[in-house]
Amino acid sequence: MDRDPQGRGKGRSSAVATQPRSGEGEEARQAKQKLEALFGGEAPAGGGDSRRPERGERVFSSPRRSSGRQPSSYRLSLERLRMAREPEEIRAATDQFLKQHQLPDEVDILFKVLQHPEERVLRDAMGQLSALLMQGRLNSTLALMELLREIEGRLQEEATRSYVNGLRSQIAAVTKK
Repeated sequence: MDRDPQGRGKGRSSAVATQPRSGEGEEARQAKQKLEALFGGEAPAGGGDSRRPERGERVFSSPRRSSGRQPSSYRLSLERLRMAREPEEIRAATDQFLKQHQLPDEVDILFKVLQHPEERVLRDAMGQLSALLMQGRLNSTLALMELLREIEGRLQEEATRSYVNGLRSQIAAVTKK
């Protein structure tokens, strides 16, 4: 059989491959005992079963956890906001979402956020809707006009009224084209 000088290559037999190098047998046995003790397997204390694991056999006694991905906090918060129906649910879901994230550029979410009682949140949502309108990604201008009429009755800050008027004029400009 042809072998290279270091013992690698085609002629290497499986018996040669499994034998430890000189001085490594005791180290390998001790390392195995430490791993078995660490992961719940009982290492033999001299007189127990000293069987070596077969090649490919697992030494660990506990199963591995799934490596599947967990949903991100963004996705969980966004889904909670999507599912909110009542004004208090919408407020709580929006507040939780805004603690860590900016409003998404999804029209249905932004329409829902327009029910929030705080005007700073309304201004953020109207700013996002304005950007979507300029990009041509907002097709339901009639629904938006209706929401703006509803919002207008409860506004107290002049800055928010300015946003409503600006959005209305933007909608008028887009619909004339």
